Amino acid sequence: MATLKITSSWDWQAAWIWWRDGLLAWLPVGAHRWLVGSLRRLVIVVEDREWVLTREEDAGRAQDLDRVDGESPDWQVVTEWFKTEKPQQRMLRFPARQALIRTVSLPLAAEKNLRQVAGFEMDRLTPFTASQVYYDVIVLERQSEQRRLRVELTALPRTVVDPVLAQLRQRELSPDVLDVIGGRPGLNLLPPEQRVRRGLWGQRLRAAVIGVSLLLVAAAAILPIWQQRQILLETMAKVSQLQQTANQTLSLRDQLDQALEASRLLTQKKQAFPPRVDLLLELTLILPDDTSVERLQINGDNLQIIGQSARASALVGIVESSGLFGGASFVSPVTTDPRTGRERFVISARIARES
Repeated sequence: MATLKITSSWDWQAAWIWWRDGLLAWLPVGAHRWLVGSLRRLVIVVEDREWVLTREEDAGRAQDLDRVDGESPDWQVVTEWFKTEKPQQRMLRFPARQALIRTVSLPLAAEKNLRQVAGFEMDRLTPFTASQVYYDVIVLERQSEQRRLRVELTALPRTVVDPVLAQLRQRELSPDVLDVIGGRPGLNLLPPEQRVRRGLWGQRLRAAVIGVSLLLVAAAAILPIWQQRQILLETMAKVSQLQQTANQTLSLRDQLDQALEASRLLTQKKQAFPPRVDLLLELTLILPDDTSVERLQINGDNLQIIGQSARASALVGIVESSGLFGGASFVSPVTTDPRTGRERFVISARIARES
């Protein structure tokens, strides 16, 4: 898989190729080969005294098919090879020594109209005018800080090319590409108006199939991720709902525990002291007959008795003598009730805990 290089000037074409190749790599080998295809070229290489017919493919494979006399070519052989190979691209190639190749620096703004700029500058850059050569310009480097452009200019004199080109055109074998041996990829010295474009329908169909295939591959790659995301979101929602329910359950359990604890403490507290019935019975048994209880208050382990008696001063000792009470004492001074003639008292005592 190709590596995408991130630079300050984003190359959308390179990004597209990187993304496309990455998705196509997911396809089976057979489908990948069919979609990507291999552009077959038939190249006529013009050497000193002969022409070499060569088959080239995108994969970098090249094979010499035949050789013909350059001064009087056997056109039947040449034509037959073109019919047999049915190339997607026809190329005419000359030796690099017959071309003028120069590296020049141009303003960065010239990139939009690079070929036109090179044509205007041809007589300054070479011994020829633009009308005397077939030429093309390939960008080597973009120097953004200097606002300059390093390019390679390749030019072939028309006096060298036209005789061969005329013979090919006469036999309807016009080339699509004119380049030189060892030239850079994408080099085409033919003017744009002379470049024949073949198999446009097939190329468009293949491009459409590639586009649809890439969309399907992208969908196949993204759909499981999207489904997993939906499942994750649904699971998270369920977990959140369950967590709320669990929190409510825990809160109710805490409240229940608190209520049970309070009930347990109350029960223990009640069980720690004698029943009130026993307390009333005990007081009934130990208090003298001349003593009447007007009010009895029990608050926790504290007992308070309010009443009247003929001998109130003796009551503290009587209450103290009981096993259910202790710490008996008068809360207020003993007074005499003028209506009954008896002593009014308020006694406080501590209720003893059961062992």
